[in-house]
Amino acid sequence: MAADVLITCLPDEVTELILEHPQLSMSDVLSVAFSCKHLHRVVLASGKLWRAKFFQRWPSLKEIYLEQQRLHQVQNWVQEAQANIGSRRAVMNQLGLMSAKYYKKQELSPSEFEDFDPIFRPERGAHLLAYHFIVDELIKLIERPVTQSNLTNKYYAYKVIRYMKQSYLTDEWNRFIELPVEKQLLEKGAVLVAQWSQPERHVTYSYVCDMLDKIVEQAKEVLKERYPSHSIFTTPAKQFAHWKNNNIDDNQWSTEETKQVMSALCEVMFNRLGFHGNSEMYYSSENSFIDKVLELKHGIPITLAIVFESICRRVGVKCEPMSFPSHFLLRWKEKYTGLANPDAVENFYIDVFNGGRFLTRQNCPRIGGVSKCPIERYNNLNAATAIEVVERMANNLEVASRQRTHLNGRAPRLRSALELLHMIRPHDTGAILHLARFYMLYQMDLSKLVSILTYIRMDPELTSRGPANHILQLLQDYEKRMNDTTEEVVEVKRRTPDVKFAIGMIMSHERYGYLCVITGWDLKCEATPEWINEMGVEELSGGRKQPFYNVFAEDGSSRYAAQENLVMADSPGWVNHYEVGRYFCQFKGTHYVPNEEKAKEYPDDAEVREKLLSKYF
Repeated sequence: MAADVLITCLPDEVTELILEHPQLSMSDVLSVAFSCKHLHRVVLASGKLWRAKFFQRWPSLKEIYLEQQRLHQVQNWVQEAQANIGSRRAVMNQLGLMSAKYYKKQELSPSEFEDFDPIFRPERGAHLLAYHFIVDELIKLIERPVTQSNLTNKYYAYKVIRYMKQSYLTDEWNRFIELPVEKQLLEKGAVLVAQWSQPERHVTYSYVCDMLDKIVEQAKEVLKERYPSHSIFTTPAKQFAHWKNNNIDDNQWSTEETKQVMSALCEVMFNRLGFHGNSEMYYSSENSFIDKVLELKHGIPITLAIVFESICRRVGVKCEPMSFPSHFLLRWKEKYTGLANPDAVENFYIDVFNGGRFLTRQNCPRIGGVSKCPIERYNNLNAATAIEVVERMANNLEVASRQRTHLNGRAPRLRSALELLHMIRPHDTGAILHLARFYMLYQMDLSKLVSILTYIRMDPELTSRGPANHILQLLQDYEKRMNDTTEEVVEVKRRTPDVKFAIGMIMSHERYGYLCVITGWDLKCEATPEWINEMGVEELSGGRKQPFYNVFAEDGSSRYAAQENLVMADSPGWVNHYEVGRYFCQFKGTHYVPNEEKAKEYPDDAEVREKLLSKYF
């Protein structure tokens, strides 16, 4: 009977096919392999089986392996999986050590991640694709639901992945700026900015290209309906591939046919898909990320312009990025090359932020609050290069990160933008000074900035030697002061009967109504006299002598609240604060569990917290 047939009696190919089923994990397959000698031989000898298991376990790596197959030919997929798992184990071990090392530090210096270098850098002995293994694992850890996560590991995972991605993308940027100009595509630069600024997300160039290609295909359908005899429909696929991957020097159609293409592109992008400028949330960082702009269909002028230029180029239409002081437009001409008098050709400007309007000097309105049309004043500007466009995007991100409208994660966003600007302009003393100020604010290592400034000061070709000297002196004075300070010691806080609440409890502020979690307390108000006066502390019934609590609020802010203003939340929930994992390892729905370092700082709070929670929940 069929029910009596053993798996060992099946042909090897059938056994492999069964074991390839997605519901069977690598562990399941290994269990089968160790059940008998025959299956051990069949399972471990099947490269096809283990390749399937590998990409079932790490689906996002499939694209990476296809891209890297010329450099990395996999001979043994079992060993490849072992290498991946080994990299993951090494990273998790290092991750587990970070809280004990850096509990008192809000921002970590690049030098404090150097223990990770041998794990992901091939030049330090890591597997060629270890970087991609580890990024994939860290993103999975970060994306795990908060109720199933070690919040402290998640908190430090974000810091590690930011360090790793910035290291990797710095190399990518250096390769980008060495490319010929025709290969320096705007969308490539924009993807790099999106990857740098969103280290916790998988943002790939192919993903962005696919979304751009889909817009182009829709535009072709509109063009087919309106102008079925257009030359585009007899153009070979090879030509489209060339335009997609290279900047073009002129429109590829007659003037009439070019206008027909642009009409179809505008119809699809601005009318059917509804791309528009985001005026209400102009300073949201997401407006600068090309993947988010393509998904949400709104953005700021520069990202919308990159999208429009990219789809135009894919169908043989040339547009030039124009970086005006107060606005960002695209310039289009009927003809770019082979002109006896180039100045005689009229410039048209496309305002992608306002529905793709075509502007000239004659019909240009005031833009961006300026009293005079920028086109009239800057009509003869040269087109911006891809590098200049990326630089402006980085500047926009710095401005956005300094806004106080999005408090949650504001410091790491600002740091990311400043480090991006420094990467783009490594010898710009202004960028170095802004970054140095951030590093000093968070007591970070300045040695790399000092090295760069020393190089600038010694190079006779660089005109910024004077400012470099001044900044170098500033940093050296700061380092001397820091060397004279003693390392901060964690103070053990002992309770008194006056302290009603405990760390990890989720509270509500009686006056302002916000939800918050207690991260620490003082027996009395320890704020400055200026703060006490400004906040009217003495007007409270308990004044400054009552306990005060450090809390993380749900808007991402960190606050200092009087005990009389806090009550246990009737409906406790997740407090969305970037730093929560620094102090807590678990979220239990009704409260947070302090991590080992926070628990040592407040050793008596656990008992009080449990007693209070047992009364209410």
